[in-house]
Amino acid sequence: MLYIDQDPFLKYNPYLESAKTPFQKHWHEMLASALFYHAITMAAPLINTAIFREHYTSITNKRRKLNFDIHISAFVQSIISVALCIPMFFHPNFKSDPVFGSYDFAGLTAALTCGYFVWDLLYCCLFHFDMFGLPYLFHAAAALTVFGMTFAGFCQPTIPSFLIFEASTPFVNFYWFASRLPKGAVNETLFMVNGILLIVSFFSCRIVWGIYAAFRTFDICLKVRDQLPTGVLPIAIGLNIGLNVLNIHWFSKMVLLAYKKFAHSGRKHE
Repeated sequence: MLYIDQDPFLKYNPYLESAKTPFQKHWHEMLASALFYHAITMAAPLINTAIFREHYTSITNKRRKLNFDIHISAFVQSIISVALCIPMFFHPNFKSDPVFGSYDFAGLTAALTCGYFVWDLLYCCLFHFDMFGLPYLFHAAAALTVFGMTFAGFCQPTIPSFLIFEASTPFVNFYWFASRLPKGAVNETLFMVNGILLIVSFFSCRIVWGIYAAFRTFDICLKVRDQLPTGVLPIAIGLNIGLNVLNIHWFSKMVLLAYKKFAHSGRKHE
């Protein structure tokens, strides 16, 4: 598979000629990304009505309805993220210069990802803090910080190692929607298959690969720590540890829910 070097959206930066840093080159894409995900959320009632029909329109609880809308944006983001990060694995810098390497498509991916987490942090985790609480606030702030650091010349080529976590998110969102629809609205076999894929993908991408990718990346960084911007490495390591602990916590909750469901199903057939 061919990798991608160029960013087709750079030309829309009105100050591109005077841009001296990666952030100055890509700030407009971050802003556009944040506005895009907010627009998706505003349009989500129409999308949810088309998909779920009366199962969505009959919801009277405003918070639950908003949660449906936000999960549409999260689903869209996960698909875009996976599509962006796959070609990045094939770029020469992924192996040859993972710490200091930089190229325009990686900057685009960082900008679009940061834009999502800006929206997530402001709209979901702060404006609707009562719905999501501290774990999601930490996740959004930490992810924004870590991906934002790539604009400072820190591990930009390694973005796909961590963005690939989103490969499990479509299954998470499908489970969320299906578990909140009336019984019988979703085929039981499809629901169970999605649940298995959810657990396998979450464990593989976020736990096994996530911990390996973190150790691999920070081992490389420690060897050149004297060349890195002051404070970047300890902050990145600390936030990454926190994110891994959060993923383990969420995974344990998934396994517990799956166990309870299978146990309940088994008792029904006794």
